[in-house]
Amino acid sequence: MVHIMSHRFIDEVLRIIDEMRGLEGYRKFFSKDILNSEGRKRVEKIAKLTIDKCKQTKTYLAKVRKDPTYANVMKYLEKVIECLEELKLSPWE
Repeated sequence: MVHIMSHRFIDEVLRIIDEMRGLEGYRKFFSKDILNSEGRKRVEKIAKLTIDKCKQTKTYLAKVRKDPTYANVMKYLEKVIECLEELKLSPWE
């Protein structure tokens, strides 16, 4: 059962990340290269879902909170994806 729950949270995080990436995501969640309030909500949702399992993303999340530029957000999302890929490959999840 833990395995199924783990994959559900991964799927939800990947769905949010997919929504934020690309030209449509940029137009919807960024204003003048800075994360807008809707984008911040998405980042905080990702953080809430991943913070316990992806501790290596904490420094990137802090940087996004301090300076929410497009580049910082994309770097954070990249690190979250790397963590999720490791979790999917882990036999303990």
